[in-house]
Amino acid sequence: MAEILGIHRQTLLRLRRSNFSPFVEGRDFRWSGMTTNSNLQWHVATTESTFTNAKRMLAEALETFGQGA
Repeated sequence: MAEILGIHRQTLLRLRRSNFSPFVEGRDFRWSGMTTNSNLQWHVATTESTFTNAKRMLAEALETFGQGA
């Protein structure tokens, strides 16, 4: 899926795990089995559409490392 989207595999997985992920389980991806170590399967058409139409956010809205405690 990463190759189809033109991004690195780790970038795709990081996007999927993010709290701000555009990807939805059951629509864009699914698991091949019932266990926690089953394979991830992507639905090519919906994932490509989701990625293409995802809204970008300002870096300041996402990055919190610069904010003091």
